[in-house]
Amino acid sequence: MKRKNFLLIVLLSVIQLLQAQKKNQTLMTIDGQPVSTNEFEYMYNKNLDLVQDPAQKDIDNYLQLFINYKLQLADAHTQGMDTLPGFKREFERYRNELAEKYLSDRQVTEKLLREAYERMHYDLNVSHIMVAVPQYATPADTLEAYKKIQNIYHRLKKGASFEKLAEQYSEDYGSKNRGGNIGWINVFMTVYPFETTAYETPVGQFSKPFRTRFGYHIVKVNDKRPAVYRIQVKQIMIVKGNDPEKARNKIQEIYKQLTSGEAGFDDLARKFSDDKASARHGGLLPPFGLRQKIEAFENQAFALKNPGDISAPFQTEKAWHILQLKQKISIPSFKRAKSDLERKITRDSRAQLSRKTMIDRLKQRFNLKDVASLKPILKLINQSYFHQKWKYPENFKKTEKPLAVINNEDTLTYGDFLTWLYRHQTDNPELFRIKKNYVRTQYENFKNQRLLDYYKQNLERFNPEFKRTVKEYYDGLLLFNYKSKNIWEKSLNDTLGLQQYYKQHREKYRIPDRYQAIYGEFKTKKTAKAVYKALKAGKSYAEIEKLAGKNLIKVRIKEGKPQGKPRLKKAGKKYIVEGYTGYTPAHIPPLDQVRGKVLGDYQQYIEKQLLIKLKQKYPVRLNETTWKKIRAKYKY
Repeated sequence: MKRKNFLLIVLLSVIQLLQAQKKNQTLMTIDGQPVSTNEFEYMYNKNLDLVQDPAQKDIDNYLQLFINYKLQLADAHTQGMDTLPGFKREFERYRNELAEKYLSDRQVTEKLLREAYERMHYDLNVSHIMVAVPQYATPADTLEAYKKIQNIYHRLKKGASFEKLAEQYSEDYGSKNRGGNIGWINVFMTVYPFETTAYETPVGQFSKPFRTRFGYHIVKVNDKRPAVYRIQVKQIMIVKGNDPEKARNKIQEIYKQLTSGEAGFDDLARKFSDDKASARHGGLLPPFGLRQKIEAFENQAFALKNPGDISAPFQTEKAWHILQLKQKISIPSFKRAKSDLERKITRDSRAQLSRKTMIDRLKQRFNLKDVASLKPILKLINQSYFHQKWKYPENFKKTEKPLAVINNEDTLTYGDFLTWLYRHQTDNPELFRIKKNYVRTQYENFKNQRLLDYYKQNLERFNPEFKRTVKEYYDGLLLFNYKSKNIWEKSLNDTLGLQQYYKQHREKYRIPDRYQAIYGEFKTKKTAKAVYKALKAGKSYAEIEKLAGKNLIKVRIKEGKPQGKPRLKKAGKKYIVEGYTGYTPAHIPPLDQVRGKVLGDYQQYIEKQLLIKLKQKYPVRLNETTWKKIRAKYKY
């Protein structure tokens, strides 16, 4: 029974293989190299909506374009253009940039984008209590910090004052004296776990304890408002200097002139403001958002409601200010904000979520296993490592010995990990106490990075979409370089050839009789008559346009010789003038006047002659039976 099942599986596999081969037949050979039907049909369908010329959409015409394309690629390889250092650098740069997009989970990234965009719409005023704990803390230190934050949490639940506990216990020394308040925040302004907890905590309530790389926190949301996003204001600034009272009197006098209507904001800013950069523009400052100015300045600016509103004079540490609201800039659409959000996510801790999801998937797909112990490494790490003075152990005997293996292909040696450790030394002596934890964490980071590197280096094997995209760019770049060398540069450097081509095809560039047909509508007879006389006198269009002023003038370039004489007639309340100017008899312009067009035609001529040679050099053999089937499929 098992033998029958085995034979059935083998038979089904053979049938599937034959079906796949049948679908992907050889359409042609170029110099003996096969070109599949799949490649041809993919390229045809991909370019179908990109071309404007209907002739290029015709399957017969496209076949010739495709053959020409493959012939030039074949010759580019023969010339070794794919081995040139410049080509290799450009291709590797593109491949690496594209590969980065495949090293994170797209679904997670899209979810993070949507989440960030939603959070952009609201600002939160938050406070927190923090118990600091190092990222690589020992279990004992971590437990001690955890117990401390839990004790604070239980006291809060019993009704203790959040502000008083923050002042007493918080180890964030920038906010503890303010009852833990850190002001208004928006997306990307704090580490991701803190931001997420804040946005998930209702206004007026505090969260459960949670951990970030700084330690344990409890966050309280004091207030929530629609996001300011960006605001633009004008300012008048008076520096306090050595006489604060004089500065105060001066700003009050300016404010009095503003409120009484004696002078406008722009004029007063130009005349009195000590911020000379903005004074030249009537006090106008560039748009700014949350946490981009000092807090006192921001609070006054964001309090302004409507364009034109003016603040009362207020002071910061070194100056007095008066602000006027120019505009409030609303949050852009998701489509417009997406690229900026993507950029910020890649530089934010939340990017690790997408990367971690990808690493977890790769660990399931590829067998990553340890094959040796870390003990020999741990013996090599001493206190100098945590002072950034550690030296690579050159005499270590196990340098080439395997430490881990990826997919039974990529071996990670002791030496590889030692190199990683050497490059990731730290200047934090406190970490020596937890050396074992630190090294093991670095080992996990090392393996994860090598796993991503392995996938990145072998993407063509594991991802058909990536392979196809990279191949298209590779061929496109190679073809561009080939045409640059063999067609475009040749045409630019072959001055005699260009002149000879022009002489042989002069009639192609003949310009027929041409003139400018003039039609004008005028409200006054005086203007209409002046234009009419100018047309009769054969004046230029520039002169006629000057006479017409702001009146309606329509001009059309027409071919042929102008017929009739200028006309002036009245139509209702308007006066209409018709005529012509700028007549140019038929002629063949000199090469300098039509060089661009001649150069383009000459390049096409060079390419045509080149293709004749390539077809002789690289024989094309079309499978007529297969071609008829494809042609019938796409011939409309």
